Amino acid sequence: MKINRIFLVLLFIIAYKFGIYAQEPNDSLHIKANVKPYVLLYHQHHDFFGKAFSFQGGEGGVIVRQNIYLGLYGAFFASNLNVKVNNELQYVWIGQGGINAAYVINPKKRFHAGSQLNIGFFTLRYDAENFGLFETKKASYELNGLIISPQIFGELTVVEWFKIRTGLSYNFYSFETNSKIQPTELNHISFTFGLVFQRK
Repeated sequence: MKINRIFLVLLFIIAYKFGIYAQEPNDSLHIKANVKPYVLLYHQHHDFFGKAFSFQGGEGGVIVRQNIYLGLYGAFFASNLNVKVNNELQYVWIGQGGINAAYVINPKKRFHAGSQLNIGFFTLRYDAENFGLFETKKASYELNGLIISPQIFGELTVVEWFKIRTGLSYNFYSFETNSKIQPTELNHISFTFGLVFQRK
């Protein structure tokens, strides 16, 4: 008898929950209508080993309720950087990628600000001889690790589907201790210029 009562109570709770969800179809449609895909193409200026260089990158994902960006990103050197590493002249290449999340304040205004956090992995490769962009595995040295990049940015809405973004971030590179490269040679402030394309 007691088991039957418990069963009935559980059945009532389940039916009640389904009843609530059945009464909210408009809310579900409203949430779906507020999710828009976007693509961001960007150029990121950064100092590596005390020398200015740049990433070329992109990110893509969705904008939720007009002010939350959720996506994936990737960036890489479009050519090799020639610098001294551990007092030896080397050609360096770096690629990185991961996930990102951003929050925009007052997205309906023509110019608005926001903050973003990128978390991902990076690969650094170098060699005493220059190597091609798609021949990075020929490099004699490889280093892998984690990168965390908090960023603040401003966006200018040009038209409903196109924005211009400029941002300032700090890149924290984390990797196993070694005698060749130190985090201070990679960690630095970055300036980013990007073009955002989104669905109307």
